[in-house]
Amino acid sequence: MDFFGIGLPEVVLILVLALVVLGPERLPEFAGQLARLVRQVRRYAGQVTSQLKYELGDLAQDYEVLREELRQLREELREHSKPLGEELKAVGSELKASSESIQAAASGKGEKLQEAAQPPSEGKG
Repeated sequence: MDFFGIGLPEVVLILVLALVVLGPERLPEFAGQLARLVRQVRRYAGQVTSQLKYELGDLAQDYEVLREELRQLREELREHSKPLGEELKAVGSELKASSESIQAAASGKGEKLQEAAQPPSEGKG
C-alpha cells in the first residue's frame, strides 16, 4: 500500500497520533469527516478526468481532420510540382545549349580577332 508516498508504517503512526491528539471520543467523528473529504476529492477528480477526456476527444478529432487536410495538401503539391520540375529541366537544358552555342561562337570570333590582330608576315624582301 503506497498512498501519496506513505507506506503502511506511516499510516499506522498517523492513526496513533490522531488517537492521541483527538482522543477516542472525537476520532470517529474526524474519521467520518475525512471519509467525506476523500469522497469529494475522488468525485471532483472523476469529473475533471471525464471533462479532460471529453475535451481531449474533441481535440483529437480536430487534430485528425487537420492531419488529413495536410496529407491531401502535400499530395496536391507533389502532383503540381512534377510538371514544374519537368519544365524547369527543359528550360535548364535549353539554357545550357544556348550557353554552349554562345561560347562556341565567342571562341570562333576570338580566333578570327586574333588572326586579324597579328601583323602580316614579311614576305617582301
